[in-house]
Amino acid sequence: MKNSVSNRFRVEPVLGRAAFTRGEVIALIAIIAIVTAILYPMYLSMTNPSKPWQNRCLSNLKELGLAFQSYAIDYDEMYPTYDNDKKKITGQPPEPEVSTYSKCNWIIALDPYLRKKRDIVRCPADTSLAPADPAKPEVDEKKEYASSYSVNGWSEYHLTLSAITSPGAWVLLGERNNQTRGPNGPWLFYFWTWQGTPVIWPPASTPVPAEKAAEDLALTRHSEGANWLYGDGHVKWGRFPDLWKGGSDNPFWPSHTPSSSPSP
Repeated sequence: MKNSVSNRFRVEPVLGRAAFTRGEVIALIAIIAIVTAILYPMYLSMTNPSKPWQNRCLSNLKELGLAFQSYAIDYDEMYPTYDNDKKKITGQPPEPEVSTYSKCNWIIALDPYLRKKRDIVRCPADTSLAPADPAKPEVDEKKEYASSYSVNGWSEYHLTLSAITSPGAWVLLGERNNQTRGPNGPWLFYFWTWQGTPVIWPPASTPVPAEKAAEDLALTRHSEGANWLYGDGHVKWGRFPDLWKGGSDNPFWPSHTPSSSPSP
């Protein structure tokens, strides 16, 4: 009787059951990949809340790059110009000049190309005060700042597309430091002044002028780095010490020629 009871509750092994088929394994892997693709961005948002802000900032810069390119197409391949004089590029940096708001605001020039998306000129991680009235930004007493971005100061010249030797390696727009500067100057950054006075030209690889550059640009706004817009319209995150180079390798100089010697 005892044996009959035990036999009654014994689970017989399933004989002849094959392992997972190749098709089942592939289907399982595909399901795991899809679930991971859905959940991973959510994980990043929880572990690094600033990541969505960084991506939004990159998207803003991408749209601004399209606006710059559209403007240049309409204006004889010329970028919006900081100053009204007709200086020509000579290979030497221009002298920084004090100008009025209307002359140095590149956003005014690009406004018709922004398609009324004025919000794209602000990075969501920028803690400075945005203007209540976008048509009247830069009220210095209130420390209002229309834009989170600053344009390369070489645009004091009538900078044309043809003057840029390597558009894909040349920085057109950086993230503006809205905490330490007044209302007019930060529309542009004068990279050639960062290594001191008298100006070192061409720029030297050392010392890396991160401290001085930080007076103009927000170099650590996103994960100890910043987002950059390049002359060909692509955008990229990078750390300033990794970005800064000497001579014509310097990515802020329009005559940038990667891995070559400086022009005489």
